[in-house]
Amino acid sequence: MSKRRSLIAALALVTLATVPAAAQRGKFEIVPEVGYTFGGGFDIDAGVYNGVPYPGGKIELDASPSYGATLGFEGKRGTYFTVSYVYQGTEIGVNWDGNPPSIDGIDPNAKGDITLHKVLFGGRQEFYKSSEQKLRPYIGGGLGFVVADPSFTDYDADSQTRFLLSINGGVRYMFGEEKRFGLQADMKGTWFWVPSGDVYLWCDYWYGCSAYEGSATIAQGTASIGAVIKF
Repeated sequence: MSKRRSLIAALALVTLATVPAAAQRGKFEIVPEVGYTFGGGFDIDAGVYNGVPYPGGKIELDASPSYGATLGFEGKRGTYFTVSYVYQGTEIGVNWDGNPPSIDGIDPNAKGDITLHKVLFGGRQEFYKSSEQKLRPYIGGGLGFVVADPSFTDYDADSQTRFLLSINGGVRYMFGEEKRFGLQADMKGTWFWVPSGDVYLWCDYWYGCSAYEGSATIAQGTASIGAVIKF
């Protein structure tokens, strides 16, 4: 697992590092970011587990801090090509519609750990009338993949990789005459899907790591702030 995590982070951080060194100064940027990610999960129906009935509910990811970085290259004025990596360590559990039973002494409200690694390749368009403008709103989007990596003491769970879509928007405030440093506030939505008939591993402490079959959309939002550094 550790080798795979290292590969994901390395891919996201070095993709743009191979561009020509003779490129015009100020065309490249790095934006370290810290944020808060919320949402994510899907509904489950009532059923029977080991002969014991249980109510329906929703398997949910807890909201938690997230961290990452974006590398960008400016093409035409205000148009950027970007690659980003975001890490979110959180917990997963069931939000029950009723009172679930305790099976084999396991607390049905207990939660397990899960880590999401998101890699996105995309773009951003800034809106400003002149190079002197300091406050710059923008919109952007990207495509990539997410690796969901569950970690349980009592279960051997493999990570799963899924297609990822993102749409984001925000505003930047750039400092100084050359506009090489700034601050950024961003709001991003991400979606990944479990296709109909596919088998995807979602884990919670009560069920363990169980296969879920069927279509589901996992939507999350992230509010973040970052420091813009151009070079």
